[in-house]
Amino acid sequence: MSGIHFKGFSLTEKGVRARLDMTRPSVRATRAYVRLHQMAAEDMLPYMPARTGGFRERTRAANAAIAGSGHIYAGVGPMGRYLYRGRAMADAATGRGPAMIPGVGPRFARGASLTVTDRPLRYSAAGAQPAWFENAKARRIGVWTSEVQRIINGGK
Repeated sequence: MSGIHFKGFSLTEKGVRARLDMTRPSVRATRAYVRLHQMAAEDMLPYMPARTGGFRERTRAANAAIAGSGHIYAGVGPMGRYLYRGRAMADAATGRGPAMIPGVGPRFARGASLTVTDRPLRYSAAGAQPAWFENAKARRIGVWTSEVQRIINGGK
């Protein structure tokens, strides 16, 4: 009776039989993974720009929808890509910035190709800075690690 069996995983070799139930560790790992995603998504919010709060809320909702998937939204597009770099963008064809539309705000022409300039963006929110995910990670990686370790070790 030799062989490797699955479902709960069992192994029989030279009369020695071992059975490993991997469901509990995988449940803990999944729980830890989802919790890490939640912590990362929440911890980057204070470093994100927020004139009205809509950008942060859309990013929070997008992250809640994909929690535990292996991906994280650092900022919802298309403005997330623009704001995350921390550099002003200009129309590649004209070299000019966005037009100010009353009641709407700055907008580029539809279909315009953008290029990154050397001019830094100025964020209106206190504490906002470019590359907010990296900033949150640098400041909170110890907390994230200890929380994941606690869950893996059987904490609730």
